[in-house]
Amino acid sequence: MSMGRVASLVPGLLLLACNSLPPPQTTFGVLGSSTDDAPVMMGDAHASLDFTRPGEPVGDLVGWNLGRGTAYAPENDPLHPEWRTPHKVAAAQAFAEARPGHGRAPLMRFSGLQIDGARGEDGYHFYRWVEPGHAPAAGDAMATFEYFALMQDADAAPIVTLNFGSGTAAEAAAYVAHLNGTDADDVNVAARLHWGQDQPYRQTLFELGSEPYAAWNTGYSADGDYAYANPEAKHGGDPKWSGKPSASAADFAARALEYVAAVKAVEPEARFWVPLAPASMDGWGGVEAAVQALAPLLKDPAVAGAVVHHYLVDDAKALGWTEPNDLFFALAGAEVFRPGFARARAALDGVRPGLELVVSEYHVAGTSSRGQFERGREAVVGLGLAGMLLLYAQLGVEAACQHAALDYDTIDSPDRDPLLEPWYNPFREGKNETVTPMASYTATRFVGEHLLERAAPLEFSKQVDQDMTVGTEKVKVPLVHAAAFVDPAGETGSLVALHRDLERSHTLTMDLPPGWTATAASQWAPPAADHNTLYFPIAPEPAQYVQEGERVQLTLPPHSLVAVRFAAAQ
Repeated sequence: MSMGRVASLVPGLLLLACNSLPPPQTTFGVLGSSTDDAPVMMGDAHASLDFTRPGEPVGDLVGWNLGRGTAYAPENDPLHPEWRTPHKVAAAQAFAEARPGHGRAPLMRFSGLQIDGARGEDGYHFYRWVEPGHAPAAGDAMATFEYFALMQDADAAPIVTLNFGSGTAAEAAAYVAHLNGTDADDVNVAARLHWGQDQPYRQTLFELGSEPYAAWNTGYSADGDYAYANPEAKHGGDPKWSGKPSASAADFAARALEYVAAVKAVEPEARFWVPLAPASMDGWGGVEAAVQALAPLLKDPAVAGAVVHHYLVDDAKALGWTEPNDLFFALAGAEVFRPGFARARAALDGVRPGLELVVSEYHVAGTSSRGQFERGREAVVGLGLAGMLLLYAQLGVEAACQHAALDYDTIDSPDRDPLLEPWYNPFREGKNETVTPMASYTATRFVGEHLLERAAPLEFSKQVDQDMTVGTEKVKVPLVHAAAFVDPAGETGSLVALHRDLERSHTLTMDLPPGWTATAASQWAPPAADHNTLYFPIAPEPAQYVQEGERVQLTLPPHSLVAVRFAAAQ
């Protein structure tokens, strides 16, 4: 029998600050000898791991969506040099350090704040902010070279959202020409060159609007001052689509195909994500009806996948949940959405097998929880986000972007932007131009570090459950919520588990394939789920485990994240 107690798998977080140091390297400890001769018995929960049978590829689940309040600039920015502050640069570096274990770049999505426009108002028109001669002013949105500076400083893979609700296909094509074009005589390319960006961005992944199925979206009706379907829109609208707003999924699909054709004429390698539903799966009359109406669009080879937006507390309201501050729901509520994601996957496969299912925005709570969700400074935010990420890993979701806002000045103010919430910023300002990670960043980085290339089969033969009632439905919640991963060579494996029990510890035992051993363990175990991590941050710490033969045992503290690394025999 051997026992190990190892260094944290996320040593950089022990400093509780992210600065200009190089990204921390994962370190593993050495297993020590145990003098305990007692056999390792089956734990409260027991699972079998098989790293010899790699499963489906693991998605790009470490990603960030740049929300309202985010303003950033490159060095020597000609428009808004005040947007480049040491704390924002430190945040970008911290994003770069939160790389997934499989090594691919984290995602970063720009949706234009708000790209389509909201409640009849205008959306993001790129040329307004890059036109040569543009004079900087209060209220400016980020220009392309400004938001790309954040993506580059964060070493992220960009996703660009196109204005559907108050824009046109022609404008989308001009936007892509601005990003990728090489003809200096093109006014859009000339605008990029004017601001010092000589090289094309080579951007190929685009999202076709943001939540066009939602009534708040300017394009949803034909009544707003800037709605594309309004024949009397202040900016002229989109005359061909007058009276055909995106409230109709079929009309959205037909118009989106024009966007696809226009953009591909400029960038033949362009790929597209199509908005599908909130996680409640009730947009456009339900996910099955939506997929059928969107079928002509989804069948286009340039469409890579369909998008779900997932705000745990907000979306649960549609399912009958009425307690936004319930601690157990924050940890366990992801289970409520499992059937909906399965329905979405089945509907998509019925139209075109292989379409990606992606989550381009997610968080424990959204803006419709303003004045209701009161736990934005607590550890439960990180634990809830970890639970969502593990659900996505289990379901094979191909990509996920956590909603984030790099705002330090107004985010805690009562008169802040209507779409800016305190729990959206993964950081707060630290000392000496550093940033202090909030629970959202700590937990996301903790989970992300263990995401290897492939899912590994994980089967529980014994589980600890707790019932939860949402609306009229009773849901049996597994208290040990886990996913396992393996590298392509079959030499290294990992497991991440969220322990959802708020009061008690439980033991978890795992049976490994012959020759495999545990090599390291770490945990993020706040003293309470409602622990205030704003003023009292908690770092990951070493965790103890015991291995006898092919069985590993560890204790899961209440409301905690635990991770274990494994290695095959050499």
